[in-house]
Amino acid sequence: MGFIEKSFLKITQMLGLLLTIVVFVMVVIFGYDKINITDEKKVVPIIQFADYQKMTLTQEKDIAKNLSNNQNFNQAFNKYVNDIVGALNNLSDKVVSKENLQQKVKISSKVKTSQYPQSVQLSYVQSLAKLTNQVATVGAKVNINELTRWHDQSFFKQIQAKNKANFLQIGSVRIARNAYSALWEALAIFAMLVIMLAVLRIEKNTRGLCINRDD
Repeated sequence: MGFIEKSFLKITQMLGLLLTIVVFVMVVIFGYDKINITDEKKVVPIIQFADYQKMTLTQEKDIAKNLSNNQNFNQAFNKYVNDIVGALNNLSDKVVSKENLQQKVKISSKVKTSQYPQSVQLSYVQSLAKLTNQVATVGAKVNINELTRWHDQSFFKQIQAKNKANFLQIGSVRIARNAYSALWEALAIFAMLVIMLAVLRIEKNTRGLCINRDD
């Protein structure tokens, strides 16, 4: 038992030293937030009109930025829709109906991509515009409805695959974080055991000294 106790103490000393080094390195790299404790009697809320003006100005800037982004999105979206319509107009009337073509393409594209962010919506009409321009340039005789369905299936399948890959990546990050937290919990439990063993060791030595003095 004495040999086991000495071996365990040596191991705990080495692990304790390693843990101390790791904690020190983390402190140096990340640092600790300084907590300033002030007297509650001296804490007086400071409310200034300039802060309100700053807040309203920030809100106005955000609104203007959102409006600008939406305007840019609509311009880009309509541009690609015009490209699609222009390509379809170059095809034969037997291939595609030209009646209300602009409105049909725009509404159809909006409905199909309404559940996706603006970046995906732009990618969709850009991809469809590229495909229809290729058909118009080659002059191939195709069924536009079947071609559009094939395009939509391929496009959204790739979007779903990309979203799945992003989900798996986020999941792996969460697993890593959970493993990191579990590691620190294990180290905390180990530190408690070491402290308990050290206390028992001190108590044992103290009793031994008392017995020797009595003798």
